[in-house]
Parts: sequence; C-alpha cells; structure tokens
Amino acid sequence: MELNYKELATKIIELVGKKNISSVSHCATRLRLIVKDKNKVNVSEIEKLEKVKGIFFDAGQYQIILGEKITKYIFNEISNMGYTII
Repeated sequence: MELNYKELATKIIELVGKKNISSVSHCATRLRLIVKDKNKVNVSEIEKLEKVKGIFFDAGQYQIILGEKITKYIFNEISNMGYTII
C-alpha cells in the first residue's frame, strides 16, 4: 500500500496539537517540531504511526524519526498547512 503523506502529516499534527506547534523544520531523517507545551504531545500514539521509527525531545524540540525517503514529503505537507517553517 502506498503511503499517503498528507494523511501521515495530518495525524502527526493532531497528536502534537494543532495549536501547540511553534515551528517546524527537518533534516534528512527527522521532522523537528518546536512546541509550546511538550506535555501536550501524545508521544505514545506518534510512536505507533506507520513509518515513524522513533520520537524524542532534545534541544528544545521534538524530533520524529521518519527516515530519508519520506521526511521531506511529510515536511512539505506540514508546510502546506501554514505552520511556521524554520
């Protein structure tokens, strides 16, 4: 089954909290989210999402490990939703 990038991006946003996101960035393998309240992020449900290889909080941001092949596509979907990109 082909991965629906928009669907995965939407699920991530919902589990982080639509109004909880300050900004979004990425590197080759990770989606990086700066959040207003890290306690509002549903880490256990994000870990269960297909294609999510891990999530952790470091340097003031959540890093969701997605892998090289899909991170940029998920980032593009989230940026199309109007979040602040850094």
